[in-house]
Amino acid sequence: MATTDTAIIGAGPYGLSLAAHLDAAGVPHQVLGTPMEGWRNFAPPGMLMRSDGWSTSLYAPQRGYALQDYCALRGIRYQPIGMHLTRETFIDYGLWFQQQLVDDLRQVDVVDMRRVDGMFHLALSDGTSIVARRVVLALGLKGFEKTPPVLQGLPREFVSHSCEYGDLEWVRGKDIVIVGGGQSALGLAALMNENGGRIRVLAREPVVTWNNKPQNNRSFISRLIRPDGRIGPGWRAHIIAEWPFVFRAFGAQRRKQVVNSTWGPSGAWWLRDRVVNQVDVSVGSQIRHAAIDNNRIVLQVSMKDQQSQLEADHVIAATGFKTDLSRHAFLSREIVQSMSLQDGVPELTRHFETSVRGLYVIGPASAYSFGPVMRFIYGAKYAAPQVARHILKRYRHDNPAPRTTPAAATPEAVANQADH
Repeated sequence: MATTDTAIIGAGPYGLSLAAHLDAAGVPHQVLGTPMEGWRNFAPPGMLMRSDGWSTSLYAPQRGYALQDYCALRGIRYQPIGMHLTRETFIDYGLWFQQQLVDDLRQVDVVDMRRVDGMFHLALSDGTSIVARRVVLALGLKGFEKTPPVLQGLPREFVSHSCEYGDLEWVRGKDIVIVGGGQSALGLAALMNENGGRIRVLAREPVVTWNNKPQNNRSFISRLIRPDGRIGPGWRAHIIAEWPFVFRAFGAQRRKQVVNSTWGPSGAWWLRDRVVNQVDVSVGSQIRHAAIDNNRIVLQVSMKDQQSQLEADHVIAATGFKTDLSRHAFLSREIVQSMSLQDGVPELTRHFETSVRGLYVIGPASAYSFGPVMRFIYGAKYAAPQVARHILKRYRHDNPAPRTTPAAATPEAVANQADH
């Protein structure tokens, strides 16, 4: 059975960034997962990244591997703010980062993980297994999709979640209803409309919120009053992005309130012209009932106190995600219970470690401990080095460097002294 010090489950931006730091620190590790899998398989072609160029880098312990460096290498025009970064360019950049810095990677899934005598035993999808002293969960939003109760239980042929989409060719000529008023809903609506679908968006909010176009020529005073934050404009966004460990010092209830109330549903500025007057958007809408009839999905919808009926070929729930680690079926019951989850959310130490010694969580699932920045790629800048430092400290404690016996104390030295 193969062994390693640290197993990283997940090969997205957070997992790859951590692997690069562990490699530089000399800690034996294994990354388990397909590089950039979520972006490659579940983000539609033609999608633009919502984050600006300066906040969309994976993080290495040395210079030369940021998005800006990759763009310079490939002759791609880079802009720190206002860049139209395509999903395809971002994926290529992530794969380049992995090829340059992350060697110890196996493209497998973990199907079972148990803790035996303080070690983690992981069964893998290729039939093999591995034992690790430490495990880092870096699975992004995988498995956390949230679907309204009224749509739950309906056949997948008629209802799906926005996180499931790659290719969109199938929408041509279809009636599609998208539920939600945020970036996922509006982005999918634009792409599906441009792919020949007949799209209608049902947004619960009374209005659609659009982000303002960034201004690159603002004065120093303007930037001082309202700085350009890595995850949004203004001092609040700047503080949340740059000091996640201060955020952790807040009480659990306060942290939860900030995470749940920050960055509500909105659309990127560059998306507005592709949606407004192009796609039918109904605000203040809520689905009251859904059923399948004559191979169509029929929705009873309330819109501003009026009731109406809609029919469609398919409904897509672009209704976000909810962190719940108990939904990861590969985690044993003993591990889940030992993590002391609160409504599915783990309480993490300042090193991103759960209450199970040696088990860490990074990425969006750590947002309730370190703030909304962990829902963005930018959060890897803090998570990767922090976790790597802690694991290195534990690794050195578990594997102390061999001591060299002083020459005067060796048998040969004693004999030589006797001869003299």
